[in-house]
Amino acid sequence: MAFDTTHGSTKRQRHRIARRDVLKAGLGSGMALAATRGQMPGVGGASAASQAEPVALTYLHHEHPPVNTLEEELIQQFQQENPNITIEYLVTPDVDMFTEYSAMLVAGAPPDIVNFGDTDVPAVWQRGQLAPVDLSAVGVASMEEMESRYIPNALSGYIFDGQLYALPSELSDYVMWVNTQMLETAGVEYPRTWEEMSTIGQELMIRDSGQVTQEAIALPFSFPGAQFLVLDAMARQAGGQLFSDDGTESFLTSDPVVKAVTTLANLVQVDKITDPALNGTTAGADRDLFLNGVAAMMLTGGSWYQGNLEGTEVGEYAIPVPYPRFEGGPDVAGDVYGYGLTVGASSQHPAEAWKFVGFLAAHGTDYFEAGGLFIGDKETAEGDVAAEFPNWDTFQAELAAGQYAPRLYQSNEISDIVGRTLDAVVRSNEEPMAALEAAQSRVTSLLNS
Repeated sequence: MAFDTTHGSTKRQRHRIARRDVLKAGLGSGMALAATRGQMPGVGGASAASQAEPVALTYLHHEHPPVNTLEEELIQQFQQENPNITIEYLVTPDVDMFTEYSAMLVAGAPPDIVNFGDTDVPAVWQRGQLAPVDLSAVGVASMEEMESRYIPNALSGYIFDGQLYALPSELSDYVMWVNTQMLETAGVEYPRTWEEMSTIGQELMIRDSGQVTQEAIALPFSFPGAQFLVLDAMARQAGGQLFSDDGTESFLTSDPVVKAVTTLANLVQVDKITDPALNGTTAGADRDLFLNGVAAMMLTGGSWYQGNLEGTEVGEYAIPVPYPRFEGGPDVAGDVYGYGLTVGASSQHPAEAWKFVGFLAAHGTDYFEAGGLFIGDKETAEGDVAAEFPNWDTFQAELAAGQYAPRLYQSNEISDIVGRTLDAVVRSNEEPMAALEAAQSRVTSLLNS
């Protein structure tokens, strides 16, 4: 799954330095930005002759074969409808996205359009490297009309200082996946609350000569991006959050965060309904344990995980259900995450670039059918294709109850700290408050200012 590797520790660790370099390069390259924050690029005033002049755009996207194939077809269609515009489609492995972007930026030829992960957008925006969405170019008359085309909160992760800087190209959140065959064999239903998880989980554990052969739930370990999303959602369910929405304050030592961390630790150390040894040190091992029929439940899959299950034995019995909540707590689902199509502030053709982005955004159903990617648009969410998608009502309801993670300019570095801290407490039995105090100290210099 192309999207979720963005939130995995492997990708984050491998591109952290490249990401920092590219952001510095954008400041030090001395490029004259064609547009700055707060200035809406316009298309008005251009003559018919100038509009017909040849326009060349570059579009940088991560490697995801089903989507890449679809977009190659859409590019051909767009170019036929707009014969004066040519688009160079640049596809690179997800882990190399910022390296490629950096090289193009330093060379003075940054891409016009980039498909950024939502956690990367705040830092790029903060350095003035993004142009705000040209509403008229994408085919709407107002922000209200734009918002009416998307499900609630789909655009909120890309709004800064009251302006929109990206259109979603993928929108998801984690649900809990359960193996109904394992639950039926144990004679239990899936837990609706974290408090029920302990009791129900006991019935799902199977051991052979002291070795766990089936665990109740597979947790994410050595997987900072996923751990951040799980922990932030649980902290919100406990009445708090990890960081302030503007990324300037850390709440890692607050009661809600301590409650969330302790709850996860107890699943391992007290309830003993999950075995970290089964994960090893591989990011995403929790998904494999569920897929291979070792775990009865798993917390880090979105609607895209349905594709992973197709054609497998477990896929016949796997269904998505809502994230557990804390008893008496707010009705909060998993954090919303995704990718967004952006236009560079240095693009010489922002109106044409946004026109192309608007064209792609109008093909939400095609993305859903071709790659299983939901872009957050109401037309797809309420259409026949989604209605036929297994358990779509669960995904839609959970998306409506979720929200984007805090906007952190140093999101990768902070996620690594949070993930390692969670591993230390849950896996290595460190005292929660002491570990969280140390993490709080480490993230202070990385907060937004």
